[in-house]
Parts: sequence; structure tokens; C-alpha cells
Amino acid sequence: MKAAPVFHVYLLGNFEQPGLTKLLTELGLEAKPLGDPVEVTEPALILVGPGQEAPAGYHDIAFTPPVDASASVLRELLRVAMENVVLKRQVEQLDAQAARRHRQFRELNRIGIALSAEKDIDRLQAFILTSMRQLTHADGASLWLKSDDEGGPKLFLASSQNHSIDKSTYSAFTVPVDEKSVVGYAVSKGASQIYDDAYNPPPGKPVGGKSFDAQFGYRTKSMLTVPMRDYNNKVVGAVQLINAKRKLETRLTKENVEQEVVSFHPDDVEMLESVASQAAVALDNKTLLKDIEELFDQFVTASVYAIEQRDPSTAGHSGRVEALTTKLADEITRIESGKYRDVIFSKDQLKELRYACLLHDFGKIGVREDILVKEKKLFRYQLDLIQWRFDSVERWAQLRAELEAKRWNGVDAARVAEIERRLEAELDQYRVWFEAIAVANEPSVLPEDKASTLSDMKGHDFPDVSGRVHPLIAPQEFHFLSIQKGTLTNEERKEIESHVAKSHDFLSKIQWTKLSPLMGNIPEFAWGHHEKLDGSGYPRGLRGNEIPTQTRMMTISDIYDALTARDRPYKPAVPTSAALDILNAEAGRGQLDPDLLEVFIAKRVYDVTASS
Repeated sequence: MKAAPVFHVYLLGNFEQPGLTKLLTELGLEAKPLGDPVEVTEPALILVGPGQEAPAGYHDIAFTPPVDASASVLRELLRVAMENVVLKRQVEQLDAQAARRHRQFRELNRIGIALSAEKDIDRLQAFILTSMRQLTHADGASLWLKSDDEGGPKLFLASSQNHSIDKSTYSAFTVPVDEKSVVGYAVSKGASQIYDDAYNPPPGKPVGGKSFDAQFGYRTKSMLTVPMRDYNNKVVGAVQLINAKRKLETRLTKENVEQEVVSFHPDDVEMLESVASQAAVALDNKTLLKDIEELFDQFVTASVYAIEQRDPSTAGHSGRVEALTTKLADEITRIESGKYRDVIFSKDQLKELRYACLLHDFGKIGVREDILVKEKKLFRYQLDLIQWRFDSVERWAQLRAELEAKRWNGVDAARVAEIERRLEAELDQYRVWFEAIAVANEPSVLPEDKASTLSDMKGHDFPDVSGRVHPLIAPQEFHFLSIQKGTLTNEERKEIESHVAKSHDFLSKIQWTKLSPLMGNIPEFAWGHHEKLDGSGYPRGLRGNEIPTQTRMMTISDIYDALTARDRPYKPAVPTSAALDILNAEAGRGQLDPDLLEVFIAKRVYDVTASS
């Protein structure tokens, strides 16, 4: 139907009412026969003659005049009929408008929920543009965010879409917040801008789209630019929509722009401003959340750095365990066969695993530093004290010999020579003993001959200058030197092992679920990284399925890195092949997960830290 400013009257059939034509003329109406096919120009009234039926779809504007009606009655009936047509059309328009508003309300509600739910900023920006394009049938859209630079506020292009251009139109691009560009004008004025033709803007406003069109062979015609406002009603950016179309799915060319592109509807501006403001708030929330997550990530990294500064020999260990474990998790997600083929780690689960790996040794902050960095069986001060004793006893022996020799010097040369021989033998004995102490102090397995030498000196005492007697080797020192392997006593080893429980205690005090509901297992994962499937691990002696998959992966990575690390002063690094053999042996004994280890080896996960 075509719109028209006056009523059109159509006649269907034969009419016997006297004076009908004259009456219509008096009313300023001209009647003409209803053609076939039916073609009606609105607003219209169809007068249906006796025995006729109004065409399908036109009953609401059809009227059958009574045959016996007088001219005055017929005049009133025609007036009422035309008023009814007008009222019906108004009702239809109101119904259509109400339905449209209802659809928009539902769409706004859906968009609001989606904006709140989306966590990824890139996907959020794309969703904002897609939603606003769908609401307006826009062919293209771009999202601009405001930043305050030294040279003044600028708008940078954060995201863009265009249905009719195949290649991406997105590029790092900024414009000043001024009146030289349409988006800059809208933001500087803080008001939405509607252009029916971007090349012919309203007076005093900038031209839009020409540089874009020249670059992409496009024709920007209708344009709507809507400012984005935050909680404080401050303009923080803008969304720019171009080329509203009759149908959303239409792809535009330079040839069909004039036929397919329409103007943006002014009634939609308020709705789009609402969406833009919701989008601004959502982006602000996500940006704030991202900043908090990045700050927390930096805190975690700083915490790991602080822990490793207490034990520089293990610096980088936590980072390498994280790299190995997350790589293994990635490979597990990709595999299509085997025990773990159905296991897929989400983005949040990978982040959870990453933090658990980085902080798995966090409890070492509660372990005494002298034990944590103990490279030898004796603490440095103990070896210094033994050295002092040996220096003292040697010096005392020399003084004794000098005094005795003076008594016999010039009197009995043979006795003086015997004194010197005894002194040299005594000093040799002290050197042998101290050499045995030095060898026993190393973290390697204690040789039998050195163990025997230690036993020989265990009961040897020496007097100080005041005559008090002291053991050459104190009981605690002998206890340390008697360690068969490594540098730690059983008590010290238990204190080192307590770092696992301490890690759990410390990490449990952080409300991880406030970062994400799926990150609550970090303390549990870290707690179990020294557990073994056969129950031989610590601190809880867990078995089998009591150990989460994430923890099993971390255990493999932790052992591999401990074996191959080149910076441990108390042991040499094990070659990769030997380390894998050790891991396979532990899996064969039922201590490690063989399926996870198979992926670790088959996918060469260990290459991740090969250059570390």
C-alpha cells in the first residue's frame, strides 16, 4: 500500500443509492471502481455494493451502504465509516508500536543480562556491536573508547564490524576528541548524532565516512553515533553505527546503497543510548576486574619471587613447574584417545591450575631459612666452630711441644727430636680427622672409612686454656655428619616437608572463588603435590582417586624439574633421558599416573623448559 494525505474511495459492484456520487463530491471525495488486481492507496474506504464481498485483507476498510438510506443518513454513515478507518489504523499503529517496544524491551533485557555475564573483554566488545547492529539493522559498527593522553583526550578504535566487507576493518587507530570527526564531535558534545547522509551532514557538523570508504571501496550513507556514559554519567566513549538497512542480511555494494539503506529511526536513539550506557558500565566493570586480576597475578608472581629469594638455588622452579603442568593440561585437552580423552580444561580451570603450580611451594616461607638453604650436613657456623677447635687444639699441641722441647734443648737432642716427631704425628692425625669431617659434610653417601674415622674421634676431648675439657666433635655435630645421604636429619626433613601443609594453610586464607567460582581448588591441588598414588607420599598418604588429576600432573612436573634443575648446589642435574627413566620407574611402581606420564613423554611436554 502507498501512503496518501487524503481519503480515497473505491466502489465494488453496482450502487442504487440515489445521489451517492453527488454526496461524495460534496464531501470532497472522488470514487473510482476497485480494480483487479486490487490496488488501494491508503487511507481508503471501499464501498461494497449489494451481493459483493470485500476482498481478502480489506474487510477492516470496507463498508456496505444501506440501499434505502436517505442522503442525510448516508452522509453520517460515510463520516462514521471514515472515522472508523482512521481509528483502526491508529490502533494498528499503536499495536505495532507497542509490539516493537515490547520486542525492544525484551531485547534490552537480554542484552543487559548478557553484558553482565560476559567476562572476556574482546567477546564483550563484539557482543555490544552485534547487538546494536541487530537492533537497528546496521551494516557496520565501531566501538570507540576514550583515553586521556598528554596531548589531550583521544578516542581509540577498540573493535569494529562490517557485514558487507569481508576483510577485517579493525586497526589500531585514534582520533582526537574534537569537532573534526563525527565520533569526536559526538563525544565532545555528549549527544547522539544522526546523519541521513554522512557526505551531506547537518550544517556545522563534520563529514563522515569518506576516508573509510576510500580505503575499503564502500559508501557510508546513514550514520548514528551514540555516546557511552559510565556510572557517573561521564562520556567514556561512543558506538558508531553506519548504514541502516531494510533487511539485516542484505550485503551492500556501491550500486545498491541508495535502494537498500534507510535512515536510522529517531525513536531508537533513546534505546540505543541505554544500550550504550549499559555497555560502558559493563566494559568498565570488566576492565576493573581485569585490572584486579592482573594486579593479583603480579602479587602471585611477586610472592613466588620472594619465596625463591629465600632459597636462590630453587629460583625459577615454581615457574617451570607451572609451564610444564599447564602445557600438559593443554595436551590432555587435545588428545582424542586414552584414559583422559574426555577431559577438557576450561580457561578458568587452567588459571586455577596455573596459580596452584606457582604457589605450590608457598609454605616454604614458614620453614627456617638455614634449613631451607642447607647445602651441607653441617650449618656453616658449626663447621666454623669445628675449624676453630681444630686450630685451637693444633696450636695448643704446638705450644705444649715448644715448652717441652725448651726444657731438653741442648740437654737431650734425641728427646727433642722425639717431641717434634710426636707433634708432627698429632698434627697429621688432626688433618686426617678434619679431612674426614669435610668429606662427611658433603651431601653424598658417607664412605665407610670416613664413617669409621668419625667414630674414632667421637670420644676425643681437648682441654682449653683454663683446663676445662671439651669434645672435639659435639654430639649434635656428630649426629649431622652421620647422615647417610643428603644434608638433612629426619627432623629437618620433616620441617622441609611441612611446607606442603603450610602451603595449604596459607592458600586457604585467600578467597579464590571471588576471582572465579571455578578457582576454589587451589589449596587442595597445592596440598597434594608430594602425594603418590600408592600412598607412599606426604603429608596425608593419599591413594589413587583421592589425588585430583591436576595434582597428579603437577607431581610429574615437580619431580621432573627437581631432577633436571641445573642450579641445585647439593646435587648434579640429571639428563632428560635419565629423568624420564626415573619417572617411568615410579609409574611402574604405581606411584605416578602412567597415562598422564605417557602424554608428558609422547607430546614432549618437557621441551617447554629445555632452555631454562
